[in-house]
Amino acid sequence: MTKKKIGIWMYENDNGINIKKKLVSSLKDLGYEVYSDFDMRECYLKNGKVYAKDGYCLSDVDIFYHMNADEQNQYQNDILRLLELSGVHVFNDYQSFIYCKDKVISNLLLRKNGILVPPSMLINNKLTKEELKKIIDEWGTVIVKPRTNHGGKGIIKIDNYELFCDFYEATKASTKDYYLEKYIPFKSHDYRAEVFNGEVIGTYCRGKCGTYKTNISSGGSMEDITVPEEFKEIALKAAKTLNVTTTIVDMILSEEDKKIYVLEVNPIMGIFLEEGMKAGTKMPIQTKIPESFKTDKIKLEKIINYIKKGFTIIFDNS
Repeated sequence: MTKKKIGIWMYENDNGINIKKKLVSSLKDLGYEVYSDFDMRECYLKNGKVYAKDGYCLSDVDIFYHMNADEQNQYQNDILRLLELSGVHVFNDYQSFIYCKDKVISNLLLRKNGILVPPSMLINNKLTKEELKKIIDEWGTVIVKPRTNHGGKGIIKIDNYELFCDFYEATKASTKDYYLEKYIPFKSHDYRAEVFNGEVIGTYCRGKCGTYKTNISSGGSMEDITVPEEFKEIALKAAKTLNVTTTIVDMILSEEDKKIYVLEVNPIMGIFLEEGMKAGTKMPIQTKIPESFKTDKIKLEKIINYIKKGFTIIFDNS
């Protein structure tokens, strides 16, 4: 009988290498062939099949699992799509990955399905100063977000017309469009819910880092705060709306209308917190990790069981 094959593209920073080793070892113990020592950004397509740099044919694997936020680019996205088109079962699948990754698309779909998101706009680089002024007059404070970045990278908060004009004029020659959101004031922290296959498997909050940002990579802090059930329900609905298997949903409670807003549905699940806290690269090293953050084992089990279930479906239908 042919050995069932799995391809894994997973982050290695923040002690992710330790999780990757555990995942690969566990899957090999179950009898799977696992290929994981490659860089997806160095893959290539030849005669309809995707290959790693060393010549390994990734189109021959049955299931491909990817979890790497810090090392994404458009070429990697294209390779992911080509893998799927060549017959590999990818999760998250390409479409849901792109829907989550592109803030314009995700905001539109969430809004369409009754999930509260900040007022938003996609504008081009040919607006007049009068048109820019209308935006500031209506919203007061604008958040400019790159459509596909993560970790708070490139996000700018603008609260006056002159600054908005200066920013727009300085960047429009090299920027074809701008994704804008109205700034929604919130208190000291946001809320996060990790969703895997229709189930919330972990929650936590992130404290502000002296500004409006809560991203850990931008200086935000992990907060051991209980996340209310209402947030979990919204996170599940958001994940279902974008048809994403594994994700982490970022939410805030507005200080103005006291409603819950979804800020982002991430295209992959969050990092493994326990290992990340031990690494001390994006957050202070934790010697005593709160019980609510101890979800690494649960995440690993969920991934392994999902892969096992995927093989059952694949081979039952073959």
